[in-house]
Amino acid sequence: MKLKKLLALGLSLVMVLALAACGDDAADATPTPGGSNTDAPTSTKSFQFYGKFDEGDGANASMLNAAFLLNLNEDGTAVADRYMFSNYDASDAATNPTYTASYMSGTWKEAERDGVPCLQIKLAYVDEAGNESNSQTAYAYDVAGVYSFDMTFPVVPGMSYTRTVTMEGSEEKTYADANAFIQAYKAEFVPPENVAALEDAENGGTAYLQADGTLLVYAGYNNVAQGTWAVDGGALAVTIGEAAVDVTMDGSKATFSYDYSVAEGYSTTYTFTCDDVTALPAPTGGAETPAEGGEAEAEGIASYEAGGLVLVLLDDTNMKVKFPEYDMERDGFTYVLDGNTLTVTAPGEDVLGAFGQIWSAMGAETWTIDGNTATKAE
Repeated sequence: MKLKKLLALGLSLVMVLALAACGDDAADATPTPGGSNTDAPTSTKSFQFYGKFDEGDGANASMLNAAFLLNLNEDGTAVADRYMFSNYDASDAATNPTYTASYMSGTWKEAERDGVPCLQIKLAYVDEAGNESNSQTAYAYDVAGVYSFDMTFPVVPGMSYTRTVTMEGSEEKTYADANAFIQAYKAEFVPPENVAALEDAENGGTAYLQADGTLLVYAGYNNVAQGTWAVDGGALAVTIGEAAVDVTMDGSKATFSYDYSVAEGYSTTYTFTCDDVTALPAPTGGAETPAEGGEAEAEGIASYEAGGLVLVLLDDTNMKVKFPEYDMERDGFTYVLDGNTLTVTAPGEDVLGAFGQIWSAMGAETWTIDGNTATKAE
């Protein structure tokens, strides 16, 4: 899998924005929110905090999952570095593209809040032009020598798409430097169990054929789609996201493609080849391949195809949204159907999680219903 996996990260539009926003120039500086570096309090103390955010191994794991190292220095400055461990790169911090020095920065001081001693920590993302965003003030309290607080960090700097990670620390320095931190949080990619791994080496994609007939499509290290596979009459049959996929057979050699996209206008096509389908073992069962021309089992009281999404009305007020291309879905939506107008209210980011990016790009508040199709209202 090696280096090609990193190349696959460029397939995520959000990751591209994040990398562009926090390029090397930003990593070299440690600006302070409000331009208050010159007024930063000094102290004879220093503290080190660390924390890990892990939202699993889904389609956006490489973008969301991260570990943070926050140093509160004696000169009153606060610097938070980010390491995106789900990219599986444990190389030297100085050249590691998944490690960002000074991802957030600010000031700190010893304070008292509601009569309780604490550490006041101010952080923000500051771009290379000195513009601040995602500012926050947190308070860390001492419990048996260990301080902790919840730090909100931007997934994409400068945007409201954020996550929260619990940070813990003390005056004792746990990690001598960034490389020690990387080694402590590095992860090793373990591919899913499979009977065949079909690779698109150029684009960094892999299709894993599992023993039970399940097919998993990975973009780099991210599982972005699921489906089924089977061998019928010497030919390979594939579905992805409940849709049949065209497979070209050349003797016993099978080739099929999958278009992976995050948002309109940004996609790549993976091409997978199985050199000899007759060498594949028969699936053991568990994954079902829909009959040709068949339809998926109905859900809820109604469902509508909505430009790559599926809007599923669960009852008279509740709805869920599916994104078959990623095999992702989220509950928590509500709706009002008035004639042919469907008005949708989305849940908050704490419910949407990574699905929030998909809904932001493809969803809408108002839809026009025509048969089983929903179209964004103009």
